[in-house]
Amino acid sequence: MSGHWHTALACALTGEALPLPEPGGPDPAVLVADLVAAGWTRERIADHARAEAAAERAWPHPVPAGLREGCGAAQFAAALTSVRRELDLVTLETRPPSARRRLTADELRLLREVPPHHVG
Repeated sequence: MSGHWHTALACALTGEALPLPEPGGPDPAVLVADLVAAGWTRERIADHARAEAAAERAWPHPVPAGLREGCGAAQFAAALTSVRRELDLVTLETRPPSARRRLTADELRLLREVPPHHVG
């Protein structure tokens, strides 16, 4: 694998193009250690992610194409998921299951609708 994996992943997490060492492929543990060394602790990244979500801005941040060069889209998404798991940021908030409630009239109507090929 070639490309600037850690720089691109760091940009997705922090919104900044940080000059990080490139190990030749994504390594979540090494990336997290490099981010901490650059001043982006786990807590700072988590706070940043929650602040972006609260402000209704995209997080992880979109990464410019030039920064992602050499990083395949699917591999990048998988690497980002691995780093988020390493940071314990797979989800930004945990909510309890929704409580049961009565269906609205529109929801009941939709449940009663049957496609034409099912009418016999």
